[in-house]
Amino acid sequence: MLPKETEHLDVTILIVDDDPSIIVTTSKALNGLGKIIFATNGPDALMLAETKLPDVILLDAEMPDMDGFEVCTHLKQKAETAHIPIIFITSHTGSDFEMKVFDAGASDYINKPLNPRVVLARASLQLNYKRALERLEYLSLTDSLTGLYNRRAFDTKLALEFTRAQRAGTPIALLMLDIDEFKQYNDHFGHVMGDACIQQTASALLETIQRSTDFVARYGGEEFAIVLPDTDLEGAKYFAESTLNHILNLNIKHAPTAQRSNVTLSIGYASLTPSLEDLYKSLLKIADSALYKAKENGRACIYTSL
Repeated sequence: MLPKETEHLDVTILIVDDDPSIIVTTSKALNGLGKIIFATNGPDALMLAETKLPDVILLDAEMPDMDGFEVCTHLKQKAETAHIPIIFITSHTGSDFEMKVFDAGASDYINKPLNPRVVLARASLQLNYKRALERLEYLSLTDSLTGLYNRRAFDTKLALEFTRAQRAGTPIALLMLDIDEFKQYNDHFGHVMGDACIQQTASALLETIQRSTDFVARYGGEEFAIVLPDTDLEGAKYFAESTLNHILNLNIKHAPTAQRSNVTLSIGYASLTPSLEDLYKSLLKIADSALYKAKENGRACIYTSL
């Protein structure tokens, strides 16, 4: 399922300082900007950052036992937290300290004593910047017509799920789907209606998936792909049959020159329990070959070449 863009109301801000008065002052300055959580030491900060995944962290540079620079280094070394903007809170000044802050991977710093307006402005700036980056990432992974994952996102996610299946020793299934005789549909109804047909199909395919780990992508043109982690061949067959019937039940009228009166799909499906030597492209090749066979066998059917 396509990830949602960050909403303003979902913002979480982590404040880390061993001085409770600084936490209170900072919280008041950021009131209304998002949900505030806090920690008074480095280990607790790391635990909260890794479990809550805040949108921005305001971090005291000077704390006993584990200072802010150690916390920052730990966070930047982990993929889950490396993207979180960090703003240091410090009493230090000078160009040497400024370089130390940015070398550690922090996005900004605020000097003590704290000015509430500066705190709010700096935190808002980092949140807006983070939202802009997330928006760009979202668009780069999204098919603009259907809102599904695009081919780039599909390749990345299939490789990731394939690797997970290798490590866990579990099966992974792939369905390749194609709208039958789409050229005839486009030629008869026009490109605007053709786009609408693709959108209807995409929405219907999204309705078929039941788990958060399953995902649908527009593979290209009128072709789609569905990845089903932890699904064997029998499960993939059942899913393919259900998907085929779901599209039929839409009763989308096809072009008069088409073989069938309503729009149908051809579906090729495959499932593998990959060894560590296998590549995800092998699963893609098998499913794509099965799709070709489904179209050869008269379309509007499912097929596996396994």
